[in-house]
Amino acid sequence: MNARYIIWGSILLVSLGAWNPTFAYETTEVVNPGTLRGHVNFEGKILAPRTFTVQKNPEICGETRSLTKVSVNDGKLQGAVIALEGITHGKAFEETHLRANLPGQGEFYYRAGKTLNLEVRTKNCNFGPFTGVLARNEPIQFTNHDSIKHTLHTYVLRGKTAKILKTVHNRGIPPSGTLQETFTHKTLKKPGVVAITCDRHDFMENWLYVADSPYFAISDEQGQFTIDQIPPGTYTMVVWHPVLGSQEHRVTITPEQDLVQNVEFVKR
Repeated sequence: MNARYIIWGSILLVSLGAWNPTFAYETTEVVNPGTLRGHVNFEGKILAPRTFTVQKNPEICGETRSLTKVSVNDGKLQGAVIALEGITHGKAFEETHLRANLPGQGEFYYRAGKTLNLEVRTKNCNFGPFTGVLARNEPIQFTNHDSIKHTLHTYVLRGKTAKILKTVHNRGIPPSGTLQETFTHKTLKKPGVVAITCDRHDFMENWLYVADSPYFAISDEQGQFTIDQIPPGTYTMVVWHPVLGSQEHRVTITPEQDLVQNVEFVKR
């Protein structure tokens, strides 16, 4: 994947807030929790999928593949990450399966517990859905379910000018094998995102937002999202998409109440 394409295609619009490098999340009982729900809407011209002629391993990947970066259904945006920032304690991480759209069969699998525990399950030349989340200082396990090698290449944001820093993560995942990588505080010096690509298959591209707590969601095919078991309080809600950028909203969660917060991305 060409670094210049990633810069101009995906991250110049990203804007992220303050970050405390000593942040540590703890699981505790949540008293009188509230819920945040809503829709992510989209207005404007929809970016057409990119179509690729597969040069390597067409017997596994297929002869042609496409990459949809902005997925919209009847004005509803799929794949936006919604995260509440600054929550230091609360519910445990939930088991979550985020599956790619066919013909891709990759999956982001998050195990339940005190940490995020991300496993990227690569299948049919696909890492998973276009967007997901990851955690700092926590190993990501890449599991290759294909009978061919994939070469993992990762990028992170650097500085205020949205330059790309090519990380040390440029390693092969053997056929039917595994690989572990960790994005540390040193690598991710501020709130950010990570792009993962495969050097052997240029249509494999995914984006992961750094989440510091379980209080996140990713909008579904109908643009819906729900975050529950939220400790009452006022928080910054970040809504992020790797192509469309990010926006912030202040939300107040009241005890045992639902808050509906709809948002919209506009692209002319």
